[in-house]
Amino acid sequence: MTKKRCIILEAIAILVTGFFASALYALSPDPLRPQAVETIGAFCHTGTVTTVCQNLNFVLEKQDGSLHFHFVQQPFEIGPGDVIEASGDLIRHENGEIHNVVRHILRLGHTALPSPEMVPLSELTRRRDFLYRRLTTEGTLVLARQDEIDATYIQLLVKDGTTVLNAAVQISTNQPNNLFALLGARIRLTGVLMKNSGARKNIANFLSLDPPGGFEVVRPPPADTFDVPELNFDSSWTPDEIVRMEPRRFNGVVMATWGGNQLMLAGDGNHRIRATLARDSERPAAGEHVAVAGFPDTDLYGINLVYARCKSLPEKKNVGAEPKPVDVSLRQLLTDDQGRPRINGYSHGRLLRIRGTVLDVQPSLALFSLNEDKLTLPVDCSSSPDIIPQLEPGSMIEVVVLAITETDSWRESIVLPQTRGLKLILRSGTDLKILARPPWWTPARLTAVVISLLVIIVMIIAANRIINRIMMRRKVSERTRLAVELHDSLSQTLAGVACQIAAGENAVTEDPEAALTLLKTAERMLESSRTELKNCLFDLRNDTVDDPDFARAIAKTLSLFNSEADISIRFHVARSQMTDTTAHAVLCIIRELVANAIRHGAATRIRIAGTVDNGCLHFSVSDNGDGFDPKQHPGPREGHFGLSGIRERLAGMAGDLSIESIPGRETKATVRLMLSHASHPFHSSQPHSP
Repeated sequence: MTKKRCIILEAIAILVTGFFASALYALSPDPLRPQAVETIGAFCHTGTVTTVCQNLNFVLEKQDGSLHFHFVQQPFEIGPGDVIEASGDLIRHENGEIHNVVRHILRLGHTALPSPEMVPLSELTRRRDFLYRRLTTEGTLVLARQDEIDATYIQLLVKDGTTVLNAAVQISTNQPNNLFALLGARIRLTGVLMKNSGARKNIANFLSLDPPGGFEVVRPPPADTFDVPELNFDSSWTPDEIVRMEPRRFNGVVMATWGGNQLMLAGDGNHRIRATLARDSERPAAGEHVAVAGFPDTDLYGINLVYARCKSLPEKKNVGAEPKPVDVSLRQLLTDDQGRPRINGYSHGRLLRIRGTVLDVQPSLALFSLNEDKLTLPVDCSSSPDIIPQLEPGSMIEVVVLAITETDSWRESIVLPQTRGLKLILRSGTDLKILARPPWWTPARLTAVVISLLVIIVMIIAANRIINRIMMRRKVSERTRLAVELHDSLSQTLAGVACQIAAGENAVTEDPEAALTLLKTAERMLESSRTELKNCLFDLRNDTVDDPDFARAIAKTLSLFNSEADISIRFHVARSQMTDTTAHAVLCIIRELVANAIRHGAATRIRIAGTVDNGCLHFSVSDNGDGFDPKQHPGPREGHFGLSGIRERLAGMAGDLSIESIPGRETKATVRLMLSHASHPFHSSQPHSP
């Protein structure tokens, strides 16, 4: 198979795999959407289809006049006016809702549907018998925005007097910008009054508009949104008259903004209003002179404008000056003269200067808590979130804020509107002064320091115990090694000396020459024992074995020799690759080989090299001395224990010694020593042949 054909087949396989993966993802259920729990029954309804929704669900009117909403899971060829028999299952979902899920449809005929009934907006929201009916109503379009749950729909808010109705239209029918341009227009809506379900099941009913022409403009919006009467504060309007008013305008200074679309304005005559903008993008800055036009509303504390538009005024004339802040305390805002809890309603819409301590900072919500004398209020910083990183809990601050009393808007159905709380709004970062930073020794930091010290103490105690155990093991190991050294070298050598002296005593009278030879051998053996003892004492007094640079450890070991010989060391083996026993053995072997080269070979140049290859240590000692015959060199019988001692040491460590030498020429001793797996976690990166 050619390379080109393989590439084509691989591409086809990738496309097929991607298709099936996409299909599987599309068919998989949403884990957050309420799932069907159980089937609680079956149904069979016969009636006329009055409406078919965009998602193929439909409303069926039975012969007794009752209306039922049906869900379908597969497309059916039905339309408004079709007489059908629909059967399926009653399904209960996790959120408790029960749906009619259609499985089969039998088309029985077709009939003409009557024109939708014209119903006033107030009647539409008050009567329950309009649910699932196709109706027509009128009202003023006050708000249009894309649905935050289903982006394929646009939510419309229509107002008529005190009644407000929510309507939904698909984006494919009218774009948001076109609908927003109709704000303030009188429109006629045609659709089916639906009940919210799923995530919005507890919200009021909405009008699902017909797809091809769900609304028409009865009266176009005003050419100038702000060409409306000014809000009159002098008349004694009742709350019902206020909420039924047509749009009004108010000019003033922006005292503060918060929540994306909330404003508080101060105008002439010390009048203040709260405005809720229809578009967040029109939010002005604090201190700006603006005109706001919207629908009047009211609560316990004054008149508000809702669904409002905002524009900057080119001039400052006829606009009220910004009021000065009033110095108050949190106790004056939250308690009465006897110290009982009470929200000071006179603070609503006023600028206040308050001192307190920052209790808590919540960057994600753009607010912090201000505390004074065990009383706390939240401060909203949504208009200046850059101030949040500068705040620390425990800081003493002075802040100028706008006080807003949260209360219910007046509605005929609400007998007694309630005040929900008091909110403080920070206008900008310049309104906050940090008087004192929190002390370093805060309770939280002190606790953290104490815990950290305890952890450090525990770690030190544990480390000391571990180090003591390691040192104890090292001492025991060192004592064991020294005992072995003394037993294998000095003890055996001294025993040999005793044997040589005893043999010499016996041969004095019979063979004086042999006795002399035996005594000279004993003398050399004593000299060897003295040298070995000297080396053991050197090892005890120095930490040569622990030196991480093994080439430097070799140099320290050879510092015992008072020789003018040129000694070069090229030992590319890390100390971590050898155990203490192996390192000590290597140092002893090198020391013995160098001593032989200087003492017996009269060498003036000595080269030491070493490397690791596949877990095996190779090192050599070469010299330019007199050389000797490796097969006929003197041994223990002649009082020479160096080479035999090296071979005995290597025999117990899976190692061997080879010597290349010719009498009168240079000598090279090569040692091969296997390293245990634990002693060589990595190999040398610079292999050199010894």
